[in-house]
Amino acid sequence: MTDIELAKKIEDKDPEAFRLFFEENKLKIANLCYGMVHNRDVAEDLVQDIFVEVYCSIKYFKGKSKLSTWLYRIALNKTISYLRKEKVRSFLTPLSNVKTGIASNERQDLSIEEEEKIDLLHKIIDTLSSKQKQAITLFIYDELPQKEIAEIMNCSVASVEVLIHRAKKTIKKKAEKIYGNTIE
Repeated sequence: MTDIELAKKIEDKDPEAFRLFFEENKLKIANLCYGMVHNRDVAEDLVQDIFVEVYCSIKYFKGKSKLSTWLYRIALNKTISYLRKEKVRSFLTPLSNVKTGIASNERQDLSIEEEEKIDLLHKIIDTLSSKQKQAITLFIYDELPQKEIAEIMNCSVASVEVLIHRAKKTIKKKAEKIYGNTIE
């Protein structure tokens, strides 16, 4: 089935078509969201919001890109919007009330050193520019090829290469500054 046919079935409220689309893409979108927000609960909520948005706005899909590319654009926009709102909230809320990172019960199997490295990586990723953060998240968490990332971010492959290179360089530099060498 082509993307246009699938989109038409979803637009016609075919529950099986939407279920299949959801099942095929939910993990990829969850990885993207988690890579951006570093909180599993928030990522799961965002995934639900994203697929509700897709269901409600599928009529706007024109087939100029792949359906998955269109989905990733919605996911990026929703996640960035969430992060902007959280930035304002965190400014207004005392830091002790802000919950971030993997829930403690999900960290049971990790050593303290591994937890610290994950937290450090998340903090470093959060310091990247928005474009670098998007590119490195799509590249690392979703393992997308640079060409597809370029389509999602609506830029050239060369731009994506530069964004990923700079993000990796920044992550390495900041990790070396803290640990004295690279984190593994």
